[in-house]
Amino acid sequence: MRPLKYLYLIFLIYANLSPKVPSVGIGGGDKIAHFLEFLFLGLISGSKFYIVFPIILESLQLFIPGRSFSFMDMAANLIGFGVGYLIWRWWNESGNGRT
Repeated sequence: MRPLKYLYLIFLIYANLSPKVPSVGIGGGDKIAHFLEFLFLGLISGSKFYIVFPIILESLQLFIPGRSFSFMDMAANLIGFGVGYLIWRWWNESGNGRT
């Protein structure tokens, strides 16, 4: 699972710090995208340590031309990560996953 985690972190860095903002095409779709991308990180992370990534990546958008910091995006990031991490913990503590 480690190579997947590291490849996904590289994807997140690229997706969140690229000057070109992808368009989702539906109202509020960017919040859904933020939630889902960090939900997946929570599912594969296996550690609360990775909570820093949603915070750091959103904060760094202040310095990227064409991007902007948003508290709502940050909230979607953190909620997505939290839900994913809680599912990961439940799965592993219930004996379904590897610890």
